[in-house]
Amino acid sequence: MKKLLALVIVMASTTVFAQKNSPNFSYSMAGIEGGFKWSSADVDNADSNKSTIGYTVGGSAVFNIAPAFGLKTGLFYNERPFESTVAGTTVKGKVSYVDVPVLFMFKFEEYAGIYIGPSLSMKLADEVSPGKLNSVKGMVIPLTVGGQFKFAPNLGVNIYFETVTSEIATGVKNTRAVGANLLLTFD
Repeated sequence: MKKLLALVIVMASTTVFAQKNSPNFSYSMAGIEGGFKWSSADVDNADSNKSTIGYTVGGSAVFNIAPAFGLKTGLFYNERPFESTVAGTTVKGKVSYVDVPVLFMFKFEEYAGIYIGPSLSMKLADEVSPGKLNSVKGMVIPLTVGGQFKFAPNLGVNIYFETVTSEIATGVKNTRAVGANLLLTFD
């Protein structure tokens, strides 16, 4: 799987650099973004599952495919925390990832659009208290749907919903989050 991911990244970079000399190459909303999200997960045998706050920070850009369509991609540090009550005990945990989104965007204007698509998420770290997470997945593929727009020349917002329907660790599945990132653009 790691070799496949490396191949995809090399092919994507080669395509981007090959198109750089093309008169049709353009991008928009390139910048850094960061924010928070309310995240939860279904934990096996839990009496209740609660939302908790996680953080996201990274860089992104929208590569224009056509006037109204683009490919939003980038590199992000992303936390997927969870909190549950199991047999009267509160269990808190989180799995941190590096995400590479591949989101297809419909652009209403040059600086506003909605998007949908997967991300390749590679695990960085995991923690849980009390106990230990078992069989934490090294890679998951969340599906994200959202909207992004600029409200000032170099300032915007990215609002999204993401879900991972598979297990991220033994007994921890169906993670979902609603988030908002502040976007600082360079174009």
